[in-house]
Amino acid sequence: MVKKKDVVLQKLNTEQQSNVEGNRTTLRTFFLCIVATVFVQLAFIPFLNVLRNQTCSLITDEWRFFNSVCPRQASPGRAVTERAQSKAALFLEDPFPLKPWKEPGELVARPEESERSSPTTVKEALAALSAARSFREKGHIEKARVIIEHALALAPVHPDILTEYGVVHEQQDNIIEADYCYAKALAYDPAHQGAIERRRFTLPVVSMKDRKMLEKIRSILDEFNELSHSPSLRRAMRESYFLHVYHTVAIEGNTLSLGQTRSILETEMAVEGKSIREHNEVLGMDSALRFLNRTLLSSSDLSLDDILEMHRRVVGHSQPEIAGRLRDTQVHVGRFTPVAPEYVPYQMQEFVDWLNSQELDDMDPVEKAAIAHYKLVLIHPFVDGNGRTARLLLNLILMRSGFPPVILPVESRAKYYSVLGTANLGDLRPFIRYVAQHTENTLQSYISAATTCGSNCKTTQLGNENMATVLEP
Repeated sequence: MVKKKDVVLQKLNTEQQSNVEGNRTTLRTFFLCIVATVFVQLAFIPFLNVLRNQTCSLITDEWRFFNSVCPRQASPGRAVTERAQSKAALFLEDPFPLKPWKEPGELVARPEESERSSPTTVKEALAALSAARSFREKGHIEKARVIIEHALALAPVHPDILTEYGVVHEQQDNIIEADYCYAKALAYDPAHQGAIERRRFTLPVVSMKDRKMLEKIRSILDEFNELSHSPSLRRAMRESYFLHVYHTVAIEGNTLSLGQTRSILETEMAVEGKSIREHNEVLGMDSALRFLNRTLLSSSDLSLDDILEMHRRVVGHSQPEIAGRLRDTQVHVGRFTPVAPEYVPYQMQEFVDWLNSQELDDMDPVEKAAIAHYKLVLIHPFVDGNGRTARLLLNLILMRSGFPPVILPVESRAKYYSVLGTANLGDLRPFIRYVAQHTENTLQSYISAATTCGSNCKTTQLGNENMATVLEP
């Protein structure tokens, strides 16, 4: 009986030992699984990432199948630019609050069409038109002007109101503005008898004024080219470089001030509270101007590749994914829809052929530059950066003809878009006049800087809206 009990106890002890060994084996297996999992996470996954990156680096953009597998490279627009890598304080060194970016858009469509007037508004505008006409006929021209401008604000595309506004301009001896109003009225209503009759008088007068304006600019250019490169003029030229960068990005909506723009270019330091994209737009324009100075000024003809290279530098820092590439998508600019993307290469080649054609040899450089600007913006060959590239092209044409590059100042932004809109209606003369006006301002400011500006050159009128030949800082 005792032996039987010992056998039972021995069997129980054996079973308990077996269970303990089994539990130990399970724990060891579980522990090894954990260790293996940690090893895979810490070592194997990074190895796979390295392998994937090496493989993806061999795959070209045409292999779209791999887009979901291969990681996207970080955009240079979101990183430190090459120019600033050697500095201690960089754009992303110490993150600062960034303002959300809002696309300013490059408005080519006539701004008046952005919102059609309601019938009630038109009725009120016509009542104001009647009152303005009554005051004009009684000789109260200033009252008539105030009332007709109110009517125009209510119904900006109404041909009767545009025509009456032109008549008021005529009464105030402003023939160019009067002709501008009649041209707009005829663009909206080609059969408008009032505008037709009035324009028979204004058109020859304005054409003569335009010819005299261009002749005057050529005369001022001769005076400018006779200037010696005095220290005052060279200082003014240096200041103009910063002014050009500032105005051309500001007209697109960049909020950096002139002082901040200059600080970025001189110190390559970030400005607190401004977006990285705004910084990179400044650096992009700086790069494009240097390319224009060092490469394009010395060549004769202009190729499509030259225009693409200009654009690549303009947006290369801020939007590298579209830099130097013709758009392959349809874009809409206000109510204006540019040509479909499949026609862009053909239209751009036609544009380049036009730029290099002999028929333009006798065209006034100011006129040619303005028309080239408009043609490029009309094609709208890029997803973004069309306006900045067009203004660079405008200045390239002028500089090849001996002119200093011209600023289209941000203060005239509304006028800039307005005359581009009028060009869309078929009348390019207001835009040519606009460019000519600022070309003359530029020349006069440099003549003034060279003859009257001493050590105070930085604080003269030049700092307002004008510039001269680009002199790299």
